[in-house]
Amino acid sequence: MEIQVTIDDMGLSTSVNRAAKILLNAGRVDCLSIFATGTALDEALDLANSPGVRISVHLNCSEPPFLTGVEFPDSFYTWFRNGSVLAGKVKDEWRVQIERVLSAGVMITGLDSHHHLHNLSGLREVILDLAKEYGIGTVRAAVLPDKWRRPSGIVLNSLGRKLMKMAKKRGVGTPDLMLGFSISGNVTKKYLDNLSGSLKSEGLAELVTHPAISPVWASTQPDELELMRSEWFNEWLKRS
Repeated sequence: MEIQVTIDDMGLSTSVNRAAKILLNAGRVDCLSIFATGTALDEALDLANSPGVRISVHLNCSEPPFLTGVEFPDSFYTWFRNGSVLAGKVKDEWRVQIERVLSAGVMITGLDSHHHLHNLSGLREVILDLAKEYGIGTVRAAVLPDKWRRPSGIVLNSLGRKLMKMAKKRGVGTPDLMLGFSISGNVTKKYLDNLSGSLKSEGLAELVTHPAISPVWASTQPDELELMRSEWFNEWLKRS
C-alpha cells in the first residue's frame, strides 16, 4: 500500500516548522498541512515551496484566534451536536483560510481540518463545497484501520466513512485510510509494526504526524521526530 506521510499543524509554531524542515531535507515527507491561523505561518509558507511536496490546508475552527473574528465552540461534543447549525460561519472562516494560503502563491492539493471537524454532519458538505469551489482534488477522510484503540476512534471512523462516500459521489478523492489518530503525536515503531498487517496491498494510506523540535501540545512530539528521521522509518515506508 502506498503511504503518504503528512505533517499537520504547519505554522502552528516554529518548533513544528523546524521539525518539518529537517524531515523535508531527509526526504521523509510527502505533504505539509498548513495551519493558516498559526503564529508561524509565514515560515511554514516558505517551506511549502519545497520541491516535490504536496500542500493541504489544515482548516481550523476549534483553536482561536480565527480570521473572521467569529467565536467557535472548543468542545467536540458541541460540534457534534451543532455542526450543521454553524456550517455557514464555518464555510466563511475556512474560505478565508484557504485564500490566505493561496495568496502566498502556494498550490493547494488537499484539505483537512484541525481536530477532524470536517468529518461531522453539516461540515462534510462545507469542505466538499470548498474543494469543488477551489478545484482542490483531495479531502482527508478519517477511515481508521485501528479504530478500536480509542473509543472516539469508533465514532470518528463512522463519520469518516460517510465523508468518503459523499466525496466519491462528488468527484473528490480521499485516501483509503488515515493512520496515526490513535497515537497522535506519539507514533512509535511498535505502532507502525502492528499496523503493517492491516494495510491492504493496494490503495493509499495517509500517515498523519505531528513532529516538533520541542513539545507543543504533547511531550512525545520530539520522539516522533527522531523516529521519522531514522533509517528504520525509511525502511518501514519501503516495506509497507
